[in-house]
Amino acid sequence: MLIDSPDPKGTSAAMVPAAHPRDVLAGFVRARVDDRVLFAEDVDEAIALVADQVSGDVVMLDVRADLATSTASPGFRVVAAQVDLAHTLAAVEAEFVAGDAELLIVPGVVDSTGEVLPLPRLAAIAHRHGARLLVDAGQLAPRRVLNLTSHGIDYVVLSGATIAGFGPAALIGRGDRLPQADSVHVDGSVAHGFAQAALAIADLGFDWIGLHEESLSAVVDEAVRALPGARRLRLWPDARDRVGLTEIAVAGRFEPVPIRWGVGTGHKEIARQLDVLAHVVFEQEAS
Repeated sequence: MLIDSPDPKGTSAAMVPAAHPRDVLAGFVRARVDDRVLFAEDVDEAIALVADQVSGDVVMLDVRADLATSTASPGFRVVAAQVDLAHTLAAVEAEFVAGDAELLIVPGVVDSTGEVLPLPRLAAIAHRHGARLLVDAGQLAPRRVLNLTSHGIDYVVLSGATIAGFGPAALIGRGDRLPQADSVHVDGSVAHGFAQAALAIADLGFDWIGLHEESLSAVVDEAVRALPGARRLRLWPDARDRVGLTEIAVAGRFEPVPIRWGVGTGHKEIARQLDVLAHVVFEQEAS
């Protein structure tokens, strides 16, 4: 497994590489000692590895504005995002009160507007009703600390595409209800690359990553304020934390303009995306 020690930057725990990539990924999310790591083709397949083992109902929190685009499997009981985070949490609780369920599936962040979900509170809701919590952390894991042990998360799904730029998904969590083997063959070099990318993120430190995203967020906000008819969207006004994912509404245009930034994004890339936004705004004004 991994050995945790204080990071010299004072930002996060530094991790000593282990011989096996599964151990590295388990350490990356502070998994419990008896948790297991399975690889899957993609995030949806990783979620299915858990959901397919559940005999009871599955509740899924869907934060998409249009539930017609939901990726929830048939039979899932879907809870739609409400007007704010407080009402959304209440709606999840009410769904469990209305009927028993064995699994709650939530995203780590709102992938359109960047709000971070309060995972310990969602874990508490699930556990209070005898269910387990599965978190799709594809967008969250490269940006914020994940701790299965202290956050009370039963399962987490990581995306190789967002952490390493390639590769499979990884499912990490309680092994008593998981299949005995991966659902996909993963070459050793691919698994190693996935693990090394996770180590590189941890080595940077999540405090530094958060400050980097915050500084670029300020650049985006300043640029949007200067553009007529442009407005940064938010799903929940009461959410305390946001990562580098947003959409900009432009007056007179139906589709918002997405802007993305993260650990590997510099000011030149943000400037490029803002130039695209400005072009859309001025084109809309001229129409």
